[in-house]
Amino acid sequence: MNAVPSAGPSRRNFLSVAGIGALALFSGGALAGCGQRTTSVASNASEALLPTHMPLQSAAADIPGTAQGVPSAFYKYPAPFRSVQTAPLKGGKITAITNLFGTAPNARADNPAWQAIEARLGGQVDITSVSSDDYATKFNTIIAGGELPDLMLNDGAAVPNIVEFLQAKCADLTPLLGGDKIKDYPNLAAIPEVFWKQTVQAGKLYSLPIPRNLTGGSGFVNQTLLENVGVKSTEDIKDKDDFYRVAKELTNPSKNQWALGSTKFGLTMLHHMFRTPNVWKNDGGKLTRAFETDEYMAAIEFAAKLYKDGLYVPGSEGWTKSQMVNSFISGKVAMIYDGLPAYIGPTGYGRSIPAANKANKAVPFIPVGHDGGKAQTWLDNITFGTVMLKKADEAKLKEVLAVANFLAAPFGSEEYLLLNYGAEGADYTLDANGNPVVTDRALLDNAVPWKYLAAPQQVVYDPSNKDIVDIMHNAYSKLIPLGVEDPCGTLFSPTNASKGAKLGQPVSDAATAVIAGRGTMDALKSAVADWKKNGGDTIRGEYESALAK
Repeated sequence: MNAVPSAGPSRRNFLSVAGIGALALFSGGALAGCGQRTTSVASNASEALLPTHMPLQSAAADIPGTAQGVPSAFYKYPAPFRSVQTAPLKGGKITAITNLFGTAPNARADNPAWQAIEARLGGQVDITSVSSDDYATKFNTIIAGGELPDLMLNDGAAVPNIVEFLQAKCADLTPLLGGDKIKDYPNLAAIPEVFWKQTVQAGKLYSLPIPRNLTGGSGFVNQTLLENVGVKSTEDIKDKDDFYRVAKELTNPSKNQWALGSTKFGLTMLHHMFRTPNVWKNDGGKLTRAFETDEYMAAIEFAAKLYKDGLYVPGSEGWTKSQMVNSFISGKVAMIYDGLPAYIGPTGYGRSIPAANKANKAVPFIPVGHDGGKAQTWLDNITFGTVMLKKADEAKLKEVLAVANFLAAPFGSEEYLLLNYGAEGADYTLDANGNPVVTDRALLDNAVPWKYLAAPQQVVYDPSNKDIVDIMHNAYSKLIPLGVEDPCGTLFSPTNASKGAKLGQPVSDAATAVIAGRGTMDALKSAVADWKKNGGDTIRGEYESALAK
């Protein structure tokens, strides 16, 4: 985590309707027990715009989710049910653009999964898949050409004014999805309200959410090393002084072991302990940037003390991600910051730590307040992004939404198996417990990026290890109730989109210098003052105006 959260044209800032986090490794599905509507709306949405949440009567979870957004958890894949009875396309075709992570998929003609999906859809989906690094350039080129696809992923395209683009080129989905109108699309209706809040802009419902699990968490700790110094859980740490004591005991350079070591200092766990705001703090419509607060400054001072006293691995702030991961797996560092999705899956910490050393076990870090009170986490992984629909007549929009409803099929459904594991037989088989086991060709068959055009709410699912599922669900159960949203996460500031990153970088650099012992707190405060006069106050004003509306 950077010393100061990014303020520029990142995916989150550009999209303005999406909270972006790390790519999740969880399965997607309907959340059980979340039918209640919330009374507060963190975006500039009104209650009337948001779709009514209508949970599906589908497979019962082994551990149910909650109305607050804690995901459901499954130890095995339930008996599949069909969530879409009729084909949404009647021999027609729709178009889409989305990004692509990793290798390109097998072509349609040599891809049984792709063929099976389009057979169920009843027509063809022509997808322009673009490497995530090139998405902004390609998307802008398409916009300039004037021929927009039917479905468009909001993911990093540097449109100067997203509100203007939405109003001019994209469909207002409020008449089709607002309130109970979403009932025509049951899989979309099963997505809880917290995710739909991210899709409202300028008073209208303009897109579909790609849900994630709300928070990226506070990092991870090697539970075995922690217990070796007499601490059962990070929840037992009393306050910042006790955290320092534990970190001191975890550090033994002669044994090549340190308490802390993460790329760019891994400050998230400390910001959570000091209750630093999530990017912005809203006090009755008056906004304060996180790095303007006493909480932020205190977290930086505490990190500087930890670094000065040798509790970080020397040079770890410059590590690559792989260096950090390898150091954590090997036991060189006891606590790191990485997103919660990094815990589960074949290469996740839940499996990789004990695989490297059977005596060791990693668990998510549950923070405590610096003063002995409650910590504060960030709801910084609400959605991966959002998907816009090109303006069209009502019949066409309903057709495209019906396709999206199919793609949002929940965990436990036949459609989910098809979309995520491919064609049965060619791409996967079911084991004795009904869990899908992929074949050698599954990776390339399933690389078609359907999940970035529409998706269900995620669940926690790992059939290989019940303990991992329990640990993850427990972490979400404790972290999500502590979470706060970025009050500007669904708003748009033209100045922030155009130069927010450049304005914020000197503050981040000054904070880094303080921690590394090369700078002073006065220099950091001076950098914040420069941010304000060079454009930060303009960004604040634009966001405050959007909040007022």
